[in-house]
Amino acid sequence: MDGIRRITGSMGFKAALIAFLVLVMLIPMGLVRQVVGERADRAEEAADEIVESWGGELRLAGPLLRIPCVRADEAIRRGDGGAETVERRTTAFDLWVGPTDLGLKAEVASETRSRGVFGVPVFSGPVAFEGRFDAAEALGSLRDNEAAMLGEAELVMAIESQKGLRGIDGATWGGKPLAFRPGDAGLGLLSGGVKAAAPLESGAGADFALTASVQGGRRLRLLPLGSSTSATVSSDWPAPSFQGEYLPASRGLGDDGFSATWRVSDLSRGIPSYWRSGELPRGAMDRFYFGVDFFEALDRYALSERAAKHALLFVVVPFMTLFLLELFARRAVHPIQYLLAGVANLVFYLLLLSLSEQVPFGAAYLIAASATGGLTFLYSWSTFKDLRKAWCMAPVMGLSYLYLYAALRSEDSALLFGAIGAFAVTALVMFVTRDVDWYGYMKKAPGLAARGDDGASE
Repeated sequence: MDGIRRITGSMGFKAALIAFLVLVMLIPMGLVRQVVGERADRAEEAADEIVESWGGELRLAGPLLRIPCVRADEAIRRGDGGAETVERRTTAFDLWVGPTDLGLKAEVASETRSRGVFGVPVFSGPVAFEGRFDAAEALGSLRDNEAAMLGEAELVMAIESQKGLRGIDGATWGGKPLAFRPGDAGLGLLSGGVKAAAPLESGAGADFALTASVQGGRRLRLLPLGSSTSATVSSDWPAPSFQGEYLPASRGLGDDGFSATWRVSDLSRGIPSYWRSGELPRGAMDRFYFGVDFFEALDRYALSERAAKHALLFVVVPFMTLFLLELFARRAVHPIQYLLAGVANLVFYLLLLSLSEQVPFGAAYLIAASATGGLTFLYSWSTFKDLRKAWCMAPVMGLSYLYLYAALRSEDSALLFGAIGAFAVTALVMFVTRDVDWYGYMKKAPGLAARGDDGASE
């Protein structure tokens, strides 16, 4: 019995028990992270519903020129008596022509639409298109038995969601007004579109201009269909993320918004200047879209999820602090008291998540950290019955929460903060416990006496 008591009364056994308690705390840690993930998923679902109702994620492709064509084929058929007859067949097809020059200018205003506590950025505004079509090369590719119906040509523009198009103003073709109607005339680039009669009355070319009033949410994508495409997108949204096949040639960012310009040549893309219907499979141009995402780089759910990844550290730190106080204060701390301290620090993440849905994240963090830190301090005071010992917990928890907040706000240096924090905690514990006799209680050191199994001085 004395041997068992000596083993269970040693600091080494207590340290092993604390390590086991840390493993036990992995269960509520997983539950906390599950709650954070569920709220993030619910926020994503709400955002999808809002964006879909507003007009969807905006994708525009065009305009393109559709020229109806016919091909006449002749086939000689022999009858039963050997007589030959000539059978003539005509096949219709479309010739799709991209603009030689395409200029795009989008000026959209952003706002945040909410459903309950969940919100998502949406935008609306005009997108101006101008340029020129020259179909001479495309028409020159027609065979002798093929003919183009130039008077039935149409100007076509595709859009991902028809709800994202409020209207088209100032549309002209060769200086004459255009009237658009729904339908993409079989373009097949996106799920919706509009078209307008654009006959090629004189020659094979014409200038065009139009302004589309659009609305959408989260993402704006454009397709560089011109042989030479220049696009400018500007908005008052302060946190853009430029995405797609091409990055801006120039951009300006500020607290009042952003402006970005793209310049794309047909030499740097895999989109032909013209093609026949059926030659390009659906989705062949999807990878050539470019544009911008409207989002918060570190929203409350991303920050809460990132904070929850540090939950293990915020269990280990109070455990180690209590263990060191127990070691040097010569007062035993029951395993249940360790668990309660760990649970208190896990509740911090639930407080942070729930408060951040009601107030700004910084204020939510301050309230949750102050409440949890204060609770841990008061519990330490009641445990050790010594205010000076309890005060040791306050700076430890304060610095821990300050470190976590800095790591959360530093998007690019979060890994560095985490590595430095883990190293610092490990080094501090190693330094403080360098004289501990893990088989007994403690080596005799100046000013520090070893203690017996009952916590009294020997």
